[in-house]
Amino acid sequence: MMEPYEVYQKYLALKTHFKNDSYDYFKYHGKLKGDRSKFETRKDKYHFYKLSKMKQPVDFMVANMMVNPNFWSGDVSDEKSISIYNDWLRRRDSRKYIFEQEIQKMQENFDSNIIVTPGEHPRLMVLFIREVISPETIIIIDRLTEFFKYWNKVLGDDIVWPDLYKKLKKYQPFFINSVDLDPYKSILRNRFNDKP
Repeated sequence: MMEPYEVYQKYLALKTHFKNDSYDYFKYHGKLKGDRSKFETRKDKYHFYKLSKMKQPVDFMVANMMVNPNFWSGDVSDEKSISIYNDWLRRRDSRKYIFEQEIQKMQENFDSNIIVTPGEHPRLMVLFIREVISPETIIIIDRLTEFFKYWNKVLGDDIVWPDLYKKLKKYQPFFINSVDLDPYKSILRNRFNDKP
Protein backbone atom coordinates (compact mmCIF):
# COMPACT_ATOMS: atom_id res chain seq x y z
CA MET A 1 0.00 0.00 0.00
CA MET A 2 1.18 3.52 -0.79
CA GLU A 3 1.18 6.22 1.82
CA PRO A 4 -1.10 9.25 1.13
CA TYR A 5 1.79 11.65 0.51
CA GLU A 6 3.29 9.23 -2.05
CA VAL A 7 -0.11 9.02 -3.79
CA TYR A 8 -0.20 12.83 -3.81
CA GLN A 9 3.24 12.91 -5.49
CA LYS A 10 2.13 10.35 -8.09
CA TYR A 11 -1.04 12.37 -8.68
CA LEU A 12 1.00 15.53 -9.35
CA ALA A 13 3.39 13.63 -11.63
CA LEU A 14 0.57 11.97 -13.61
CA LYS A 15 -1.35 15.23 -13.96
CA THR A 16 1.80 16.94 -15.23
CA HIS A 17 2.55 14.00 -17.57
CA PHE A 18 -0.86 14.13 -19.24
CA LYS A 19 -1.02 17.92 -19.49
CA ASN A 20 2.57 19.02 -20.10
CA ASP A 21 4.45 18.15 -23.30
CA SER A 22 7.86 18.35 -21.67
CA TYR A 23 7.26 16.14 -18.62
CA ASP A 24 7.58 12.37 -18.95
CA TYR A 25 6.34 10.30 -16.01
CA PHE A 26 8.64 7.41 -16.91
CA LYS A 27 11.74 9.47 -17.55
CA TYR A 28 11.42 11.02 -14.09
CA HIS A 29 10.23 7.76 -12.45
CA GLY A 30 6.90 9.29 -11.42
CA LYS A 31 8.67 11.89 -9.31
CA LEU A 32 7.77 15.52 -9.06
CA LYS A 33 8.75 17.86 -6.32
CA GLY A 34 5.88 17.93 -3.90
CA ASP A 35 6.28 19.69 -0.60
CA ARG A 36 5.09 17.59 2.35
CA SER A 37 4.15 20.71 4.32
CA LYS A 38 1.97 21.87 1.39
CA PHE A 39 0.39 18.44 1.30
CA GLU A 40 -0.42 18.59 5.01
CA THR A 41 -2.25 21.91 4.56
CA ARG A 42 -4.26 20.86 1.49
CA LYS A 43 -8.01 20.89 1.99
CA ASP A 44 -8.37 17.85 -0.27
CA LYS A 45 -5.74 15.80 1.62
CA TYR A 46 -8.46 13.37 2.72
CA HIS A 47 -8.94 12.21 -0.89
CA PHE A 48 -5.33 11.08 -1.09
CA TYR A 49 -5.90 9.00 2.03
CA LYS A 50 -8.85 7.36 0.25
CA LEU A 51 -6.77 6.78 -2.88
CA SER A 52 -3.96 5.27 -0.81
CA LYS A 53 -6.34 2.57 0.44
CA MET A 54 -6.94 1.35 -3.13
CA LYS A 55 -5.05 -1.68 -4.39
CA GLN A 56 -3.68 0.17 -7.44
CA PRO A 57 -4.11 3.94 -7.00
CA VAL A 58 -1.77 4.77 -9.89
CA ASP A 59 -3.80 2.62 -12.29
CA PHE A 60 -6.99 4.30 -11.06
CA MET A 61 -5.52 7.73 -11.73
CA VAL A 62 -4.07 6.76 -15.14
CA ALA A 63 -7.42 5.33 -16.30
CA ASN A 64 -9.20 8.51 -15.29
CA MET A 65 -6.59 10.96 -16.55
CA MET A 66 -6.61 9.25 -19.93
CA VAL A 67 -10.29 10.16 -20.19
CA ASN A 68 -10.06 13.46 -18.33
CA PRO A 69 -6.64 15.13 -17.87
CA ASN A 70 -8.34 17.43 -15.32
CA PHE A 71 -9.21 14.48 -13.08
CA TRP A 72 -9.42 15.70 -9.50
CA SER A 73 -8.46 13.56 -6.53
CA GLY A 74 -11.89 14.27 -5.02
CA ASP A 75 -13.46 12.22 -7.80
CA VAL A 76 -12.13 9.03 -6.23
CA SER A 77 -15.61 8.02 -5.02
CA ASP A 78 -17.47 9.43 -8.01
CA GLU A 79 -19.50 6.79 -9.88
CA LYS A 80 -18.20 7.97 -13.24
CA SER A 81 -14.55 7.68 -12.12
CA ILE A 82 -15.17 4.21 -10.75
CA SER A 83 -16.93 3.21 -13.98
CA ILE A 84 -14.00 4.54 -16.06
CA TYR A 85 -11.58 2.52 -13.95
CA ASN A 86 -13.67 -0.66 -14.14
CA ASP A 87 -13.89 -0.30 -17.92
CA TRP A 88 -10.11 0.20 -18.06
CA LEU A 89 -9.59 -2.96 -15.97
CA ARG A 90 -11.91 -4.91 -18.27
CA ARG A 91 -9.94 -3.76 -21.31
CA ARG A 92 -6.63 -4.57 -19.62
CA ASP A 93 -7.73 -8.06 -18.60
CA SER A 94 -9.27 -8.90 -22.00
CA ARG A 95 -6.95 -6.93 -24.26
CA LYS A 96 -6.43 -9.58 -26.94
CA TYR A 97 -10.11 -10.50 -27.14
CA ILE A 98 -11.15 -6.85 -27.30
CA PHE A 99 -8.54 -6.16 -29.98
CA GLU A 100 -9.96 -9.00 -32.11
CA GLN A 101 -13.52 -7.72 -31.64
CA GLU A 102 -12.70 -4.10 -32.33
CA ILE A 103 -10.71 -4.60 -35.54
CA GLN A 104 -13.76 -6.41 -36.95
CA LYS A 105 -15.44 -2.98 -37.02
CA MET A 106 -12.82 -1.67 -39.44
CA GLN A 107 -13.37 -1.72 -43.21
CA GLU A 108 -12.16 -4.80 -45.13
CA ASN A 109 -9.34 -2.96 -46.85
CA PHE A 110 -6.82 -2.04 -44.16
CA ASP A 111 -5.53 1.08 -45.93
CA SER A 112 -9.04 2.52 -46.29
CA ASN A 113 -9.16 2.82 -42.49
CA ILE A 114 -5.96 4.85 -42.37
CA ILE A 115 -5.92 6.96 -45.55
CA VAL A 116 -6.82 10.62 -45.10
CA THR A 117 -9.30 11.95 -47.65
CA PRO A 118 -9.23 15.77 -47.93
CA GLY A 119 -11.83 17.34 -45.67
CA GLU A 120 -12.50 14.11 -43.75
CA HIS A 121 -11.04 12.27 -40.82
CA PRO A 122 -9.75 8.74 -41.46
CA ARG A 123 -12.16 5.93 -40.65
CA LEU A 124 -10.02 4.57 -37.79
CA MET A 125 -9.91 7.98 -36.12
CA VAL A 126 -13.69 8.29 -36.39
CA LEU A 127 -14.08 4.85 -34.79
CA PHE A 128 -11.78 5.93 -31.96
CA ILE A 129 -13.61 9.23 -31.41
CA ARG A 130 -16.93 7.34 -31.28
CA GLU A 131 -15.35 4.93 -28.75
CA VAL A 132 -15.92 1.95 -31.04
CA ILE A 133 -12.15 1.38 -30.97
CA SER A 134 -10.34 1.64 -27.62
CA PRO A 135 -7.15 3.62 -27.07
CA GLU A 136 -5.26 0.35 -26.55
CA THR A 137 -6.37 -1.04 -29.92
CA ILE A 138 -5.45 2.07 -31.90
CA ILE A 139 -2.07 2.26 -30.14
CA ILE A 140 -1.31 -1.41 -30.85
CA ILE A 141 -2.24 -0.94 -34.52
CA ASP A 142 0.09 2.05 -34.68
CA ARG A 143 2.92 0.12 -33.04
CA LEU A 144 2.54 -2.55 -35.73
CA THR A 145 2.11 -0.22 -38.73
CA GLU A 146 3.40 3.21 -37.58
CA PHE A 147 0.51 5.08 -39.19
CA PHE A 148 0.62 7.89 -36.59
CA LYS A 149 3.64 9.28 -38.48
CA TYR A 150 1.50 9.54 -41.60
CA TRP A 151 -1.39 11.16 -39.72
CA ASN A 152 1.00 13.63 -38.06
CA LYS A 153 2.29 14.66 -41.47
CA VAL A 154 -1.09 14.88 -43.21
CA LEU A 155 -3.24 16.03 -40.27
CA GLY A 156 -0.81 18.48 -38.68
CA ASP A 157 -3.23 21.41 -39.15
CA ASP A 158 -6.33 19.44 -38.16
CA ILE A 159 -8.16 20.76 -35.10
CA VAL A 160 -8.88 17.29 -33.65
CA TRP A 161 -5.86 15.07 -34.34
CA PRO A 162 -3.08 16.91 -32.45
CA ASP A 163 -4.98 16.66 -29.14
CA LEU A 164 -5.90 13.02 -29.76
CA TYR A 165 -2.30 12.23 -30.66
CA LYS A 166 -0.98 13.87 -27.50
CA LYS A 167 -3.44 11.90 -25.37
CA LEU A 168 -2.53 8.59 -27.04
CA LYS A 169 1.20 9.31 -26.94
CA LYS A 170 1.05 10.17 -23.24
CA TYR A 171 -1.02 7.06 -22.44
CA GLN A 172 0.95 4.56 -24.56
CA PRO A 173 3.87 3.82 -22.20
CA PHE A 174 1.52 2.86 -19.36
CA PHE A 175 0.62 -0.40 -21.07
CA ILE A 176 2.49 -1.04 -24.32
CA ASN A 177 5.79 -2.09 -22.72
CA SER A 178 4.07 -5.06 -21.11
CA VAL A 179 2.44 -6.20 -24.35
CA ASP A 180 3.91 -8.89 -26.59
CA LEU A 181 3.00 -7.53 -30.03
CA ASP A 182 3.54 -10.80 -31.97
CA PRO A 183 0.08 -12.26 -31.31
CA TYR A 184 -1.52 -8.94 -32.28
CA LYS A 185 0.47 -8.89 -35.51
CA SER A 186 -0.95 -12.33 -36.37
CA ILE A 187 -4.49 -11.26 -35.47
CA LEU A 188 -4.17 -8.15 -37.65
CA ARG A 189 -2.71 -10.12 -40.57
CA ASN A 190 -5.48 -12.71 -40.36
CA ARG A 191 -8.16 -10.02 -40.27
CA PHE A 192 -6.76 -8.18 -43.28
CA ASN A 193 -5.41 -11.15 -45.25
CA ASP A 194 -1.72 -10.37 -44.71
CA LYS A 195 -2.11 -6.81 -46.06
CA PRO A 196 -0.65 -4.61 -43.27
